[in-house]
Order: sequence, then C-alpha cells, then structure tokens
Amino acid sequence: MAHHTPLYIVASRHPRVGKTLIARLLIEFFRFSGRAPEGYDLDPREPALAKYFPGLVWTMDIADTPGQMALFDRLVADAARITVIDLGHGLFERFFGVMTEIGFEQEARRRGIEPVVLFITDSAPITARSYAELRRRLRLTTFVPVHNEAVAFMFIPQDFPPTRPECGVIRIPRLSPVVRGVIDRPGFSFGAYMDRQPGGPTEVHSWIGNIFAQFRDLELRLLIGELESSLRSAMKEPLRPAP
Repeated sequence: MAHHTPLYIVASRHPRVGKTLIARLLIEFFRFSGRAPEGYDLDPREPALAKYFPGLVWTMDIADTPGQMALFDRLVADAARITVIDLGHGLFERFFGVMTEIGFEQEARRRGIEPVVLFITDSAPITARSYAELRRRLRLTTFVPVHNEAVAFMFIPQDFPPTRPECGVIRIPRLSPVVRGVIDRPGFSFGAYMDRQPGGPTEVHSWIGNIFAQFRDLELRLLIGELESSLRSAMKEPLRPAP
C-alpha cells in the first residue's frame, strides 16, 4: 500500500496565538528526524516563517486568482515531500474557500497527499464555530486541534473534537521566561539545540522534546489510521474468482 504524504496546514483564526512558532517547530521536527520538508509562508508583507528558513520556505501571495492557482498547483506537484503551510488569520477564509471551491481534497488524495489542519484553538466563540464549519466542508481533511497554553487558559474538548479520536490534541506547554529568551535568539534552531546537551538536558530541551514527541505520536496515529482504513476497504471488496 502506498503511504500518503502529509500536507500540514497550521491555521489560526486570530493573530498572536503562536501559529508561526508551531509551524517552525514542525519544520524543525522533520529536519531533526532526517527529512527535508518544504514550507509556504502566506504572509508576503511580514513573512516571519520564511525568515527562519531561507531556501526552504517560500513566500506566496494568494490575494488574487493567479497567486492562488500557483500555490495549489505547487502543493500537488511534489507528492513525495512533506509540506508545511503557515496560514494566518488574514487569509484564513480565502485559503479554505479556494481549497473547497477547487476540490483540492479530492485531487490531493488522488495524488497520494493527506491534508492535515493543525487548528490553533482559543476561547472566542467564532473560533469554535469556524472549526465546526471547516470540518463540515472539508470531510476528507484531518483536523487536529492545537492548544497553546501560553495564549489560551482553557481548552474545551467538545468545542474542538479531532477528526479521528486517536489523533488527540497537540498541547504546546506554556513558555517560561528562560525558554522564551533562548528560542527568540536570532538564528536559533530547535533541532541544533536538541543535538547539543553539554552537562545534560535543560528546561529548553524538555520543552522542545515534549513537542517533538507529540509530533511523532501524531505521525504514528495518522499512519495507523491510514492502514486501518485500507484494511477496512480491502475487506469490503468482493473476492475475485481464481482464473
């Protein structure tokens, strides 16, 4: 069975909720695991993610139809490469509107790509409504809620159910001043820091390691879910008589 390559869309309904930090962590996780992901920063005015990964993350402007088509064409062009999209609140409606209108889910799956939305939660009622509406519109997309403890005091599970229960919730622990001070340094790399442990693990190692472990678990759960779905489909197929 051919394995579907994940397309991660890190999305937020509101600004300043840690979206780019999570996209950055995800890219570094794949690089730390020995893989070469590709990224897209959809904020051409302030491309925060692209500044961290020159030559790896591309800035795209989807304000008009040519830009939208250019992005979605590129997303299906290389089905073998893991992709991470940094999608901010300003283009939230436009991106998912185009994704729905062009039937991107079906084309992506036909090409062996699995769209996965890492949806950053918060307590605003519009956020829960948007999450429910997106899940209704995009039934072939996997939705995984992300609770950033630094910006949202409480997480209400019933407002943000994952598409598949086994995928659970990604929880980003609250940053202490020590961790914040380290990861905000210019040129800081999560993966490179994990490789350097003189004197033993630090609080920063623990914080990064916790999140990387959750990403690994999510990958495994997505793979298991795909295998189980394939087995169910195979069992439903009628047996063909031997020639």
